[in-house]
Amino acid sequence: MRKLIPAAAKTVITLCVLLLTSGVVFTQQVDSGMFSGMRWRLIGPFRAGRVSAGAIDPDPNTYYIGLPGGGVWKTTDAGQVWSPIFDAVHVASIGAIAVSPSNPKVVYVGTGEQTPGNGVYKSTDAGATWTNVGLRDTHFIGEILLDPVNPDVVLVAAIGDRNSGAERGIFKSTDGGRTWTKALFKDDAGGSASMVAALDNPKIVYATLAPATAGRGAPPTAAGQAPRAAPSVTIYKSTDQGNTWAPVGGKGLPSSFSGRQAIAIAAGTGGRRLYTNLRDGLFRSDDGGDTWERWTTDPRIAGIGVIADPKNPDVLYVTQTSMYRTTDGGRTWASYVGAPSGDDFRLLWIDPRNSNRLLAGVDQGGIVSVDAGKTWSNWYTQPTAQLYHVSTDNAFPYRVYATQQDSGSVAVPSRSDFGEISFRDWYSPGAFEWGFIAVDPTDSNIAYGEGWYNAIVRFDKRTEQLSHVFVPGSKYRSAQMTPLAFSPQDPHTLYLGTQFVMKTTDEGMHWTEISPDLTESKSRPAAAPAGGPPVRTAIFTFSPSPLKRGAMWAGTSNGIVQVTDDGTSWREVTPSGVPSTATVSTIEAGHHDAGTAYAVVAIPNDAHPYIFRTHDSGKTWQKIVNGLDDSVSARVVREDPVRKGLLYAGTETSLYVSFDDGDNWQSLQLNLPTSSMRDLDVHGDDLIVATYGRSIWILDNLTPLRQADASIAASDVHFFKPQTAMRWRWDMNQDTPLPIETPVGQNPPDGAILDYYLKSAPAGEITVTIADARGAIVRRYTSTAPPAPTLPSNVPEYWFAPPVALPKAAGLNRFAWNLRYPNPKVLPFGYFGGFLKYVEYTLADHAIPGQTPREQPEGALVAPGEYVATLDVGDKTYRQPLTVKPDPRVRASQADLVAQEALARQIGDGLAASYDAYYQLTAHDEKSKIAGAIGVANRDLARYLAMLESGDSRPAETLRAAVADTCEALVKALGEARSVPGATIPGAPVCGGR
Repeated sequence: MRKLIPAAAKTVITLCVLLLTSGVVFTQQVDSGMFSGMRWRLIGPFRAGRVSAGAIDPDPNTYYIGLPGGGVWKTTDAGQVWSPIFDAVHVASIGAIAVSPSNPKVVYVGTGEQTPGNGVYKSTDAGATWTNVGLRDTHFIGEILLDPVNPDVVLVAAIGDRNSGAERGIFKSTDGGRTWTKALFKDDAGGSASMVAALDNPKIVYATLAPATAGRGAPPTAAGQAPRAAPSVTIYKSTDQGNTWAPVGGKGLPSSFSGRQAIAIAAGTGGRRLYTNLRDGLFRSDDGGDTWERWTTDPRIAGIGVIADPKNPDVLYVTQTSMYRTTDGGRTWASYVGAPSGDDFRLLWIDPRNSNRLLAGVDQGGIVSVDAGKTWSNWYTQPTAQLYHVSTDNAFPYRVYATQQDSGSVAVPSRSDFGEISFRDWYSPGAFEWGFIAVDPTDSNIAYGEGWYNAIVRFDKRTEQLSHVFVPGSKYRSAQMTPLAFSPQDPHTLYLGTQFVMKTTDEGMHWTEISPDLTESKSRPAAAPAGGPPVRTAIFTFSPSPLKRGAMWAGTSNGIVQVTDDGTSWREVTPSGVPSTATVSTIEAGHHDAGTAYAVVAIPNDAHPYIFRTHDSGKTWQKIVNGLDDSVSARVVREDPVRKGLLYAGTETSLYVSFDDGDNWQSLQLNLPTSSMRDLDVHGDDLIVATYGRSIWILDNLTPLRQADASIAASDVHFFKPQTAMRWRWDMNQDTPLPIETPVGQNPPDGAILDYYLKSAPAGEITVTIADARGAIVRRYTSTAPPAPTLPSNVPEYWFAPPVALPKAAGLNRFAWNLRYPNPKVLPFGYFGGFLKYVEYTLADHAIPGQTPREQPEGALVAPGEYVATLDVGDKTYRQPLTVKPDPRVRASQADLVAQEALARQIGDGLAASYDAYYQLTAHDEKSKIAGAIGVANRDLARYLAMLESGDSRPAETLRAAVADTCEALVKALGEARSVPGATIPGAPVCGGR
């Protein structure tokens, strides 16, 4: 006999024992198995981010791109679909990629671009698997060249950084990366960012050598400081494929050219004709670099890249805000591809065997051309957006807002009524490419964000129009990320950060300063600028208290933390030791205690994480970084609004959780790809992360994290109390389904999410049973998958959802009940009415790749109400209550939905009776007229059920009448069928309708 153990009661008993024996309930890291079954889901946008590396495969359809925060991606269909291939390596920052021309299965990747990498990786299976082959301490790699015949001969240009020391310059390997020699080195400051070989004589190689001053490998400057002066760059030449190097003469080049370094070798010139594109313009040499001449006075042709056509020495490309092309060796130029506002073409690769094949690296992604740039693939195929701050609104379903580097801003729904989140769902809320977006709590059509030139704009989705509601002028200083937030207590009050905290109560028409200049400190002098314009310090982050009106915390770009308890008087409470060069990047007011706050501090040239906590309104602070990677800086920290002491943190590479108020951190990465975790938002039961290179992800249903305690790890089985389930209809697309190649974000699991923890995987079957409030069984699931279907279908298998079976792995298991009764028994009739020997899918209902129900129509959707979920494992039973609520957008009443469920279940009874009778009769006589009548009834009832379940409403009278007529005909046919010898036909009425 099973023992019934209510999960909540078991938890209370265990907690009491722990309290009595140890006095400490939950202050250490927890078993990650308690949340191992949770999964992050990608919601987009599929508007790509900046490309930092690329390579063209000899195969005409295969290309690779690398990103500064998104890893390595590959396409095998010329840019229609891109897939990540580097995630298992857990390095997001990519500086260079090279594919062997003689053996394209060999691919090298140099890591480190926007953030440090850990050397060179090699694949011998076209990117399926990777091995680190050294140079781990170079940190930033600018270029990789491979011998055109021998893929074991490799040259690497290493930029290095302040921590690389002598691990910079040009390295060479002749054994595929097993060993490396330092071929070119000047000093601990001289790194190489650019390197190119002559196609007609690969032994001739040119490279630049200079200290990093901006971009890749450069030490960051303090907030608001002017960029450091750039030292000169030297061009070196090798005539023995990188074994030895000598500087070129360089006569005619600017005495101190710097910034981006690009070299090109004209085709067929034996390495004699060179081009370099500098800040001062395009220069050309016809004697191997000894003398140079400014080759064009076109002011557009300066400063980013120059690429030579591999076949025609007079054809060159220059990457800039647009891409420019010359056909006369560089004298005259035409804008070749680009758009107003500047796509920012940064990189270009040309197939050395076919000049028509181009791969461009743009600020918005990787694009491919197969006709020399006349047409291109698009960049709305790569979820590699570089996002800053994230926020949500009060719409249903809620929308997620973020600012995207180089592309503006985006609003993405947390779920779509079309079953998947596509281009049809997201839009731009009008903000600039960085900053905060604050959505009106009373009207989700209104959003405020940072516009051009540090202005604040008000966006109205109803008209798509922008109004400029704050212009800083000369009085107000703004950080590049101007903070915005509504008051938690007054939805009509919007706060803005300049050097002052400011507020408006009339939608931005008037603003009031409500603080002094918070960038001024009485305890330390202001930071002196390192040359250039004066430091423009400003409020970088603030957080109004959700508990106390008027209370607020603020952090500045010069490392100051200020707090007010009432909105009138402020005091400085900066944690001890924070320098004036630091930036307080995130501050979070406590959700459970008004005296609590959490602050994240970024210090230039210091990659350590700095997260601080106070519980006494800033009088004292504790550094809380135990468990974080000490070599990676922190970005953001948020407190869970439901469970006290539950914190979430994002760093430059990873996501973490703490169950003890930050004393200990542990990974919450799960399936989330490595990237910079720039911001977090907790919305209801969901955690949202904006990444700087992999778009937006949501961790649905935080129930296991909020309920986790020490007793669960000690239990063999734990059944978590489920969150309230929402009655969704998950795919309302009535049109032709999107092609499977369309990039889409994922909807959350549909229905009621049931979480259970298993200390170990049970040997036997487990079951979950759902019962209604009266105890009647609604649905039962087991861990044994149902048998495979016997009838073929008229669509490819990739459309269908896998068979439904309960997971039973050790750790947390997550299962979604779709809130439906069992699927009805439906005969395979076609659209035109004939009986088929296969299953015909004629409608677009629920046509989502990998999620399409094989059996359609599905069972009746349950009415809102109270239910009980029971989990059986071995000889023990665990029970939890479950509440189902209606979609709040639906106008149908509870009575309407109950009536709809009742009719759907009656139709289901008729389908079952007609299905069984049909096959009984055709087993005796395949062409039985009675069987034919029963089959037609099954066909019509299935159609009526699909009509009934298409939306939430009381059944229409004409639909009821049609069901009733069909049921009457079915009852009559079943009565006739009872006379068939050997048939066992039900005698009771099988369905209704009126």
